[in-house]
Amino acid sequence: MSKSISSKLIPIGKVGKAHGVRGELKFFLYNKESDFLLKKINIWFKINNEFESFIIEFTRGLNGEIVKLKSVEDRSGADLFKGKEFLVLREDFPQLDEGSFYLNDIIGYKAYNDKLEIGKISDILNLPSGNIIEIKLEKKCILVPMVDKYIELFDFKNKSVIMKDIEELIDL
Repeated sequence: MSKSISSKLIPIGKVGKAHGVRGELKFFLYNKESDFLLKKINIWFKINNEFESFIIEFTRGLNGEIVKLKSVEDRSGADLFKGKEFLVLREDFPQLDEGSFYLNDIIGYKAYNDKLEIGKISDILNLPSGNIIEIKLEKKCILVPMVDKYIELFDFKNKSVIMKDIEELIDL
């Protein structure tokens, strides 16, 4: 697989364990409210340092948490996926309404406080209390809650996030 395609893959969850004897798997989505598995899109796994695509044959459960992959026929085949992260191509994400965005889209954006560049967004943590932006500075990382108090503007054109009042979180 070419590096350009693997760079377009976004992790969306992990496999728990085999479910039953017919090759079904228990999937855990990072975003518990997502219905990605119900969309019948291809999912990808990293196997032997290569990314391989699998077709979802069917899903069961409220958000499709029990998954049957077409080429996995029994429990021993399903056991090979235990604990593996699964990914989807960014282009397979459903279209969003105007003004909405996927959190993974802002990873790599530059973070600014007023006009001073703070660092780059390296990750988004999805916690029960809310989303947290991880910003990589020169020598450390800081965590900024994704709330109006700290976020002034998402500038998608310039791939940046303008922040405010974060002096209390870091020593600029």
